[in-house]
Amino acid sequence: MDEGARGLGVGAALTNAAAAEAQRQGVRSLDLTSRPSREAANALYRKLGFQLRETNVYRRLIKEDELE
Repeated sequence: MDEGARGLGVGAALTNAAAAEAQRQGVRSLDLTSRPSREAANALYRKLGFQLRETNVYRRLIKEDELE
């Protein structure tokens, strides 16, 4: 979120709209990822009812030369 838009409810409105559409589509749960350093975002997600899950996230970067 752009710093100038923080605290205006934009993030909450977008997240709630996405959740409402997901519910209309029959989705049973929503997952999202957020770095721990994004304290304001994480606080917002908790306020909106998201629960922190203990999980491992792995990433492997693929270099162009590895694809040949």
